[in-house]
Amino acid sequence: MSKISVIDSDKPVSDTLTDLRRIFTDWGIEEWEPIPDMNGRAYAVRYLKAGQWVEISSELQPTKAMNLRVCYQVIMYLKLWENRGVTGIAKGVTFVGGLALTKETATDTFEESCATLGVDSEASWEEIDRTYKLKVQFAHPDTKQGDEEKKQAEARFKRIDRAYNYLKKVKGTK
Repeated sequence: MSKISVIDSDKPVSDTLTDLRRIFTDWGIEEWEPIPDMNGRAYAVRYLKAGQWVEISSELQPTKAMNLRVCYQVIMYLKLWENRGVTGIAKGVTFVGGLALTKETATDTFEESCATLGVDSEASWEEIDRTYKLKVQFAHPDTKQGDEEKKQAEARFKRIDRAYNYLKKVKGTK
């Protein structure tokens, strides 16, 4: 049976997060974060490039893993195109495809939390704590100007805090 989806990959979220970490490191991007939809299968990836946040998202694939893979592929091509001298911004591109919605468990929460903080899954508690303190200073809404910038910073701040608290439960000192 042929797949309807635009993604022909069975990679779990954790593998795609590792792939994203590699591509962003190779691209020289340090600030990036995965943004899973807590109530559905959608996924977005935000990264800071040339002082601006760029967000790539996908929601029409049947699983979170496949939607994250779509984001990865788009980012991979953006990097490739930039290396070939292509410039400009594409907005409003919609990826269509997918099968019927399938139920997915939250087995990748640990990997997503590590990626949100920008730490490796093998990072020590001290490294997680240090990275968190740096990220919240940068992402704090009070450091931003303008309503839209503050709103985005607040959402990012909450994601960072949620990831830190989850990792604290899993890996933190008792």
